[in-house]
Amino acid sequence: MTFPKGSEYEFNKWLVSEYLKCGSVDEVFKIHRYGIPVSYANYQRILDRWNIVKAAGPNNKLTEALEFLSHLAEHNIPFEKLYTKMPPSFRTSAATLYRVLSYIKEGVTRRVGTGLMITPWNSQEKILVGKDVSTPRIELGKPFGSITIPMGFSRKRDSREMAILRILQQEVFTDYVVNGKTPDIIPVRPKPFMFLDIVDVRVEVFWIKLPKIYSKMKCFSSYKLQDFKFMGIQKMMENKDNFRIGMKDVAKGYNKYIQLLGRNIATNPLFCKSDLNFLLTEAIKL
Repeated sequence: MTFPKGSEYEFNKWLVSEYLKCGSVDEVFKIHRYGIPVSYANYQRILDRWNIVKAAGPNNKLTEALEFLSHLAEHNIPFEKLYTKMPPSFRTSAATLYRVLSYIKEGVTRRVGTGLMITPWNSQEKILVGKDVSTPRIELGKPFGSITIPMGFSRKRDSREMAILRILQQEVFTDYVVNGKTPDIIPVRPKPFMFLDIVDVRVEVFWIKLPKIYSKMKCFSSYKLQDFKFMGIQKMMENKDNFRIGMKDVAKGYNKYIQLLGRNIATNPLFCKSDLNFLLTEAIKL
């Protein structure tokens, strides 16, 4: 095991980086076989000094569930038959998936998430996306590395500023964060333009317009997303690439939102259920 020696600051930066890579202090200790020369409590204090917003949930399990349920709905395969074909790397329990299905049937959301439609300084119609590389490959007919906006779990008690900051730290500006220089781009009193229900998660989606200084590709870094690019909103709505579930719905909502803005029409947040929810609702009825 190697970690910086001789400089407390560099060692602390390494700890912050490992946390953002692994998602929890427990996981960092586990991966390094509990050989890191720092106590659990002191590790937490270092994260606090770096103003790190703690992770709210394992996004890999969310993506696993989404992929499983998508395959279930699109190909009309019996639940038990599909579940028995899952590889050992698939960690979401059958009980959890059944529970999610029951929530969808009842129209209930029990978890919350945050999504960011991030645009460059000079265009409202170019959206920052990346390839999700945080999840293990599962053989469900969809390739690894789905295209997605920065999006993840939040906690119900979080302020909106905190929820947005968590996503920025983990999925957009990781290198800046490790160096203690998180860009200050969160709008004052942010309000979502859209609420999107994806399975049993209600995602608040915010629009963030980047200043020119942070609109370059070299500014973006993450252990969860790679191959960042600005993608046209029309291409997202066409949904012909390997997009993460819900991206077409988000793109449609955002397109409607900016059209209303262009006409100077004030609007309340849009409410939308993902196509997957509709498919699963119909499948459950059968």
